[in-house]
Amino acid sequence: MDGGRTDLDLRRLRSFVAVAERLHFGQAAAALHVTQPALSRQIQQLEHDLGVTLFRRSSREVALTPAGEQFLQDSRELLAAARAARNRARRIAAGEGVLKVGFMLSSDITAPLHAFSAREPQVRIELVRLRWWSQSTDLLDGTADVGFVRLPVDAERLRVLPLYQEGLCVVLPVRHPLAGEDAVGLRALADEPLLRYADASPAWSAVWNTDPRPDGTQWLRGPDVHDMEEILAYVRAGGGVVMVPESVAAVFPRPDIAYVPLADAPPGTVALAWDGDRPSPLVETFVDATRTTAVDVTRPTPGSAPDP
Repeated sequence: MDGGRTDLDLRRLRSFVAVAERLHFGQAAAALHVTQPALSRQIQQLEHDLGVTLFRRSSREVALTPAGEQFLQDSRELLAAARAARNRARRIAAGEGVLKVGFMLSSDITAPLHAFSAREPQVRIELVRLRWWSQSTDLLDGTADVGFVRLPVDAERLRVLPLYQEGLCVVLPVRHPLAGEDAVGLRALADEPLLRYADASPAWSAVWNTDPRPDGTQWLRGPDVHDMEEILAYVRAGGGVVMVPESVAAVFPRPDIAYVPLADAPPGTVALAWDGDRPSPLVETFVDATRTTAVDVTRPTPGSAPDP
């Protein structure tokens, strides 16, 4: 020990967060592309440097200590600050004529992009793919300046402009007995295993996978999935069902897959989000351009009639 002046190694912080979020050394090692013994040594060295125990380990489980729970929160903030500092430095080096716009799969972004470019023709737009597990982090650390997200996000630190609502479809193999229905209720799917959006927050899963169902009942647990390709592979093989937004279903037609609208699943909200603590004239212009192109904020959901 060095009298309390230990420098924190960002690599070890990332390793700690990976284990703390999964509470499983094997899964964390796979996600980090390192061996489990190497990961264990990193965590042990971190605990030695800090002089505290971060995990309670047994043959059956891994759990955070109270010190570990606090250190997880602080580590996330430190890593986000480090990423933000890196991105700000890169932006200054590259010049200020760039706006990084985040988007999620099937986001409807054409009109806002055109409206912004009409106002700021000298600004180059870089598109950044956002994922369900990192959309808040990517906006807070500067990976994207502004982003089209599917709520919920970190509402305490991000500003949000709701844009429209999307209904949900259930993804089924085409041979499934319900595949030919015009719409299906959640109760009819009670015996189906539900594919899980890997690393999604419980709040996000509750909206976009109706998990748990509105009546509070739990789904049978299916495999974790990371992208649409994995979703389609599991569904085709009969490994489970999953909910996707209507717009995602529209861009992934498959002859062996059926997308059936859900009659009783609450819709989710698509929004524009940005970090209000990092003011930027370009972001303000983009937000205003998006607001002026948002003709309506609600799209019809399955089983509903459009406004007259």
